[in-house]
Amino acid sequence: MPLADIIQIVIGVLSLLATIAVSFAIYWLQMHHEKELQRLEKKQKQKELEEKANLFLMDNESERDYLPWCVLAANLHRLEKHTRVIYTAFCRCPEELRDEILKQAGFEIVSMKDKDWVYDCIEKLKADIKKYNLGRDYLYDGAKYFHRSYERYRESQWDGTPCVFEPINKNNRIRRTFNINQLSIGDYIDEYFYYYIDKHMDLENDIPIPPIDYVWTSRNLAYCDEEKVCMWMMELIENIAIITKNRKANDETNKVILEYTDAQAETFEDKYYETLQALYNSYYEAPKDEKTRGDHNGKL
Repeated sequence: MPLADIIQIVIGVLSLLATIAVSFAIYWLQMHHEKELQRLEKKQKQKELEEKANLFLMDNESERDYLPWCVLAANLHRLEKHTRVIYTAFCRCPEELRDEILKQAGFEIVSMKDKDWVYDCIEKLKADIKKYNLGRDYLYDGAKYFHRSYERYRESQWDGTPCVFEPINKNNRIRRTFNINQLSIGDYIDEYFYYYIDKHMDLENDIPIPPIDYVWTSRNLAYCDEEKVCMWMMELIENIAIITKNRKANDETNKVILEYTDAQAETFEDKYYETLQALYNSYYEAPKDEKTRGDHNGKL
């Protein structure tokens, strides 16, 4: 083959390689530039998101402790106008902003995906009521009296429930010293478990009244206004859920937690979400693939 032809072939190959190299370099530079633009855009978007979250927190500083209950509101009643301002404001935010608000406020919780968890938790609560003989099951028709607390009476003021229940252990020295003759329903349930279920006291034939039955008969709930029934239903559900959770504290389950704060229930709406929080923390078990913020520390 003549030298001129060989040189021509070599030049052609080098030209092709140079063209490929230049094309690759241009493609790489273009991709790098696009990635840099995406990074800057993402950074700018995150900055704007953080600013919106911080503005939300500044505008709602006085109600920041209610953010865990806001998560419940956004999960179950997002399209409704709430009595408490922060609930409605939080529900109006897109999910991405809601999660950023929680992050900036220092919470580990994120937006909840599951919509059916309330029914599942109520069913587990009903099983515990039966298991521990806590009284007649009034959570029929989808726990209607509990949900009506929010649906019909959310604006009603919450003043708590009175301490009107006789203690099971009437010889408790501390109680006698301070002349405490009547208990809250939560304290009564606690005593019922301690003295009756766990057999820390010889009751002989003096079997205590199951807590739910005690409330229903002593407060005449069969013949009172529905609002009063709803009031006591929330109190019963919350206390039973918390006390049964404490008994199962060592169970190895895939638990997630809605963090507790110093939020205080002031309306039936608040109490409803407070009760839902107790239900969630006591009975909800997350799917194994459910994501959590940060290092998967077991919180929602």
